[in-house]
Amino acid sequence: MMPGNSPEQESTKKRHTNSLVLSWFLLAAGCTTTDSFVFRTNEKPMGAPCRVVVAWAPEVRFAPDPAHGGVPSPGIAGRIFLFGEEITSPFLAEGAVVIDVYDDTPGKGNAALPLEEWRIDKDTLKRLERRDAVGWGYTIFLPWATYKPEIKQVQMRLRFEPANGPAPLYADVVPITFKNNAVSMSIQSSEHVIKSSAQNETQAKRN
Repeated sequence: MMPGNSPEQESTKKRHTNSLVLSWFLLAAGCTTTDSFVFRTNEKPMGAPCRVVVAWAPEVRFAPDPAHGGVPSPGIAGRIFLFGEEITSPFLAEGAVVIDVYDDTPGKGNAALPLEEWRIDKDTLKRLERRDAVGWGYTIFLPWATYKPEIKQVQMRLRFEPANGPAPLYADVVPITFKNNAVSMSIQSSEHVIKSSAQNETQAKRN
């Protein structure tokens, strides 16, 4: 909770944020790429964020992996939005993002360690800037080297680390249940590929 905000104010802000994220899901429904509904403009609003909100696509997606000759690789797609103290329109800011994925499949118990971790530095994050009907944000696709078909539900834990501090911002942690089988999608270029810790370890062993 932000200092000075009452529980009622925080609840109203969260409802507003959830409605914005829901709009993103409604737009994405039926699309095989998050780029199909993106609008581009040179006007990019910048600000000092107080909260980070992320909307994950509820399915595993397969995209060509430029690092392996275009072989389709599983991954998780989503949109990251940054907001100020008031939940109005999202904006952009310099910083990095760290994401951990945990197996949350019912019946397996709570996972103590993440399956993978992705670190997106500020330069890579800047290249992921996109605008959609919700506003400016970041469109990400996370190649998932440790994916297994028996994983039916995960937790995605994301934090945004502002370039100028003062402290990381954490997105709400909610379970993501994969609603259907993996689907294909396309990505525009290799500059948008984000390597995870597991992929870096695999590459190091090959070298």
